[in-house]
Amino acid sequence: MQNYHIETDAQGRELVQHGDDHYPCAFYDERFSQFMTGEVPWHWHDELELVLVAEGRTQVETLEQTIVLEQGEMILVNSGALHRLTDVGACDCRILNVVFAPKLLTGERFNRLYHDYIVPLISNPAFRAYRFSPQIPWQRTLIDTVALAFGAWQTRAFAYELLMSSALAQCWQQLGQHEPQLWASQPSAASTREKRLSAMVKFIESHFSESLSVAGIARHANISESECFRLFKAALSCTPNRYLLDVRLRHAAHLLQTTRIAVTEIAHQCGFNCPAYFTKQFRQRFAQTPSRYRVQSG
Repeated sequence: MQNYHIETDAQGRELVQHGDDHYPCAFYDERFSQFMTGEVPWHWHDELELVLVAEGRTQVETLEQTIVLEQGEMILVNSGALHRLTDVGACDCRILNVVFAPKLLTGERFNRLYHDYIVPLISNPAFRAYRFSPQIPWQRTLIDTVALAFGAWQTRAFAYELLMSSALAQCWQQLGQHEPQLWASQPSAASTREKRLSAMVKFIESHFSESLSVAGIARHANISESECFRLFKAALSCTPNRYLLDVRLRHAAHLLQTTRIAVTEIAHQCGFNCPAYFTKQFRQRFAQTPSRYRVQSG
C-alpha cells in the first residue's frame, strides 16, 4: 500500500526538511507505487532537486514544460519550481533523487561564489528544469558520477557526504560550462503567466476546503474565467475544476490514512458537500471506496 505523502503548506511548498542545518541535503530511493496517489503531486521547495531514473519511465512536469525521462536519464529541478512526477512506464518506476539547499554548493549564502555562480541560475525565471541524457558524453559522465555518489550514500561509504557534495558541484560547474546562457539574465515571456497560475494554484491549496468557483479562482489572479481555463490547460493539462478535485481527494486520502475521522466528516473538511459524490469521485480516483482505502492503509 502507498505510504509516502508529500505534505505542503497553504502555498504548495513542501514541508519536509531535507537534511539538517549542518548538512542540508537528503537522498531518497523511491518507487511510485509507494506514493499515496501513485505519483509525486504538484509541489515546490526552496531546495534544488536532482532525479535519476533507475527503472522505468517518469514524466516530469513544470509550468509549461513536460519532459519524459527514460531509464538512465537525469533531471535537475530548480529551486522554487512547481513540479509533478508521474509514472508513465510499463513497470513500477524507481527514482533515485537528492534534494539539497543551494548553499551546499558554495558554503555560506551570499558569499562571492554564491553570488556569482548560484544566484544567477536559481533566480532565472526561464530555468525550471534541465534534462541530462547518457547519449551526450559530458552529461553521461555526470550521470555516472552522481550514480556513484548515490551508491556511496546508500552503503554509507566513508565520507559519502563529501562524495555527494563533489558530484553536485561537478554537475553545477559542467552545466555552466556547457550551457552558459542559463546564467545570463533572461526576461521570460512566460513569467507573467506563471505568476498568475502560481497565484491560483496557491489559492486552491489554501482554500480547497471552502466552496470555490472558477470565477473566484480567476478573480484571485485578476484574470477572466476563460483565461483561467486556458492557463490551467496549457500549463497543467487539466481544468481548474480538475486540479481542485485532485487536491481535495489527495488531502482526503491522507486523512483516511492518518486519522480515524468519520468518512462523512473528511468529505466535509475537504470541500465535498455531498458524501455520495465524494465516494463516487474517490472510487474513480483510487479504484476503491474511502472505507476500503482506510482498511487497506491499516
